[in-house]
Amino acid sequence: MRIIPTVNCKNFKCVKERLENVAEFLHRGSWVQIDISDGKFTRVKTWNKPEQFKRLVNSNQKIGKIKFEIHLMVENPEVWVKKWLMAGADRVIVHAEAIDLKKFKIYDLEFKNKLGIAIKSNIKVEKLISYLDKIKFVLLLSVKAGYSGQKFDKKILEKIKFLKKNYPKIVIEVDGGVNPKIAKLIKKAGADIAVSGSYIFDSKNLKKAYDSLVV
Repeated sequence: MRIIPTVNCKNFKCVKERLENVAEFLHRGSWVQIDISDGKFTRVKTWNKPEQFKRLVNSNQKIGKIKFEIHLMVENPEVWVKKWLMAGADRVIVHAEAIDLKKFKIYDLEFKNKLGIAIKSNIKVEKLISYLDKIKFVLLLSVKAGYSGQKFDKKILEKIKFLKKNYPKIVIEVDGGVNPKIAKLIKKAGADIAVSGSYIFDSKNLKKAYDSLVV
């Protein structure tokens, strides 16, 4: 199971610092997620400056070796999809609750499968079904959208099992409350990727924390 650190910051200084820290130990081609919240779709508002991201990636070789996914927890995500992909993001994740299927299909076609779809922890997995014939990647939030450092909701395990059983080719990413114990649970349920923020970045040794999630 792949581990992806997630950066959840209110300003560019925090983003830059965290990316520089993980770039010291991540291998070329490893992934990092950046959380983008607008304060409307979620109660939290984070940094959201694609142009600053582009300059940072282009000016720092270590950060430039990383692949990035942008998790858009925003209303009207179509406003931001192109901006982030043009800035150098490798994948953008939008919420099924925030974009209708017709718009999603148009954007997915335009950007050649660089879109993933997500749902909040309180949304039934059936919300995803109409999207699954068009995508290869699903993110399941296992905490409240936007907040870092929350407790994992074990109800998500049943969603993972449902998707793995009925859509075995879909890549399943789980985001929120991931620690070594939870990583084992979600891998057993069928997750392909685990996203972790506070467990990694609140630790004294980021690499050790990251490595402890690999199960």
